[in-house]
Amino acid sequence: MNHFVQDSSPQAYEHLVDRLLSSPAFGEQRARYWLDYARYADTYGLHFDNSRYIWAYRDYLIKAFNTNKPFDQFAKEQIAGDLLPPRNLDQIVASGYVRSGVSSNEGGTIPEELRVNIARERTEAYGAAFLGLTVGCAVCTITNIDPTTQKDFYQLSAFFKQHR
Repeated sequence: MNHFVQDSSPQAYEHLVDRLLSSPAFGEQRARYWLDYARYADTYGLHFDNSRYIWAYRDYLIKAFNTNKPFDQFAKEQIAGDLLPPRNLDQIVASGYVRSGVSSNEGGTIPEELRVNIARERTEAYGAAFLGLTVGCAVCTITNIDPTTQKDFYQLSAFFKQHR
């Protein structure tokens, strides 16, 4: 901040913004918000709540923000990075977005129930992060007020049921 106070040039504000944007801390700050949208956690979130090692996804986000990755590329890599040609490690790590939600290590889990619940959770997270909508009400409610229909929700959910 002292640089800003001591900079008497007409571009003092621009210099401050440029310095802040070039700081590695910028990516860390911006990634914090996206990590919430991505449902990031260092544990699975249910039952045994074991640790999982997806820190590479967190690091991908920080790098993406610090290098000002174009949003369309950022979105594609997270939703289907493991399917994009040419495959590179960043794209594969980015697809950790899809795997970031709550999961279960419980031995008594009914596989189909878990698969449906994970697809629902991924669909709701996708709606919030990429559409800016809360789509979860469409799971069980048919309404003329909500912009997302049940049909829309379950069609999108079908995509996430295929992604394992």
